[in-house]
Amino acid sequence: MLSPFKVMVISVTISIAFYLIVSILTGSKVNTFGLSLSTLIPAVISYPMSSLLIQYYKKIEVQRNELERLNEINNRLISIIAHDIKSPISGVYGILDLIELETFSKEELSYYIHDLSGTVDNLLNFLDDILQWSKAQIENKRIEPELFNSQKTWTQVLALYHHNIEAKNINLVANDLEQPIYADQGSYSFVARNILHNAIKFTPKSGSIYIDLTKKGDRTITTIEDNGVGISEEKLNKILHSKEWVTTIGTNDEKGTGFGLKAAAKYIEIMDGKLQIESTPGKGTKVIIDLPGNVPD
Repeated sequence: MLSPFKVMVISVTISIAFYLIVSILTGSKVNTFGLSLSTLIPAVISYPMSSLLIQYYKKIEVQRNELERLNEINNRLISIIAHDIKSPISGVYGILDLIELETFSKEELSYYIHDLSGTVDNLLNFLDDILQWSKAQIENKRIEPELFNSQKTWTQVLALYHHNIEAKNINLVANDLEQPIYADQGSYSFVARNILHNAIKFTPKSGSIYIDLTKKGDRTITTIEDNGVGISEEKLNKILHSKEWVTTIGTNDEKGTGFGLKAAAKYIEIMDGKLQIESTPGKGTKVIIDLPGNVPD
């Protein structure tokens, strides 16, 4: 965008050139008064007008960027609702449906009610975290990394998807979940939920999911691996880098928004992390999250 000074110079130059051309064509004498008017008038008009227009354009640009940011937050919340809230609620509904059949003994009924209570409690805690996270996003607060223990995050995430894992009879193995991570805890939780949800979604019944956290030097490596349907390199690149939202139906007809993995990759990048995805169609997918494991000097 041209500065007001450049606009003024161009306007004055055009005005003087026009005055000289008209003078030559009409045979009029070029004089100081004419040149002065040709200089003064466009300068007085063009400079303030261009300044106002530039300020107005910048204001519109700021508003446009803010609308895009809020729209992206809205998309993230839709993804969270679709992935992270709908699935646990479906699990709760399944338990209530079983209880309604009234085919349980007193001991079995007590077990399912206790299980239901735990699921609802985890869901309420999760909703509270999401409300705090979304409020910070809307208020445009900077992501503030902190050193935290990953155990609590993973306990909550696994509890959230407990019924989904059981429903598909997935063999889930989790090792060394208690590791230090220096990142934004809410964002790490978002990433963990989305990647685990995808692993569950694309793992067939009686399949396996492996979760491992390892400390390597000053980094913490989170690995989530499944033996599911896998994904081609072409489609993976499209998911991560295309502006389109690419969705795929899961092995149990689970639906998605196509937003979660793309958003997760962005968060990892913001938190000074690295995301690596290794996938082979028909064999499974391994997702590796590399994040700082201690406070940088």
